[in-house]
Order: sequence, then C-alpha cells, then structure tokens
Amino acid sequence: MKTSQTQFPQNYVSLIQSGKIRIDHVTAAIEGELLSLGGHSVIEGGEIWTIPYQGEEQLARLLDQLNRMGVLLAGGSAGWPPSAIFEDLRQKGLLHGSFKEVASTGPGKWFTRVR
Repeated sequence: MKTSQTQFPQNYVSLIQSGKIRIDHVTAAIEGELLSLGGHSVIEGGEIWTIPYQGEEQLARLLDQLNRMGVLLAGGSAGWPPSAIFEDLRQKGLLHGSFKEVASTGPGKWFTRVR
C-alpha cells in the first residue's frame, strides 16, 4: 500500500554508513527511545540523531527496534539506501517482517509504502 504526503517526513533513517545510523526530522516523542538505543542528537534542536553500531548483527538489532518504533527507512533508486540495507539483512536472516519505506517522486512529493 502506497500513501502520499506533501510535508517532509518525520522520524526516518536517511543514511546507514561508517558505523552510524542517521535519523532525520526526529520528533520529541521518540527522543527517549533513541537515547536508550545509544543515540544522540548531532545538531542543536535535535532534528538529526545518530546511533553507532558495530557489525551487521548489531545493525540488524537496532533496525529491528527502530522499525518497531515506527521509524521509516529512506528508499530510492540510487546508491545503497537504508531500505535496501534492511532488505539485505532480511535476506540474510538477520531481520524479519515488513518495514515502512519513505521515498520522493520530486520536490515536496513524499510517499510511504510497506515492504
């Protein structure tokens, strides 16, 4: 199922790289849970957070927890987006179940879908 929205999405993993999960447009509602996962705000105002990880198994555990919290995963056709990393870990048997992907079809044109 695909759902369209015009405002910028909140609480989504925008990047997984160099041992860090980056979460953008973080709302106050999930800040406490991010802290409990070892995350911290990287800019004043708290809109961008990172959570460090070491190895695929820890990454899979963190992505599972973020997924259960309702955090979205960025998708796209270029590069290695977080949604593709989730799928790769799922194929390896480290993750199970569906997740919500967020992507854009143009400026201000965001959509989410369950994968």
